[in-house]
Amino acid sequence: MSCCGVICSECEYYPGQCPGCQAVEGKVFWAEYVGRTVCEKYECCVIQKKMAHCGKCGELPCRRYDLDDPNLSPEENKRIREENIKLLRSLQ
Repeated sequence: MSCCGVICSECEYYPGQCPGCQAVEGKVFWAEYVGRTVCEKYECCVIQKKMAHCGKCGELPCRRYDLDDPNLSPEENKRIREENIKLLRSLQ
């Protein structure tokens, strides 16, 4: 699981294009498409706050969870975001 609640093994890009957020230390391949070198959630959670996952953060869900995957419908984005947040909260 990534720090944001995504189950890496369920991702279509795992393990081919991406071996997982932990393995690449947040330097996911898609970051360049949003003008970053490191995923913003990973940078905040793991690098800055030194937490294993966002479920340990009192600010969950924060503005970083407002970003949608343009390849998904608004309904799919909402469902996935809610599932990830629910999973993370269960891990506190």
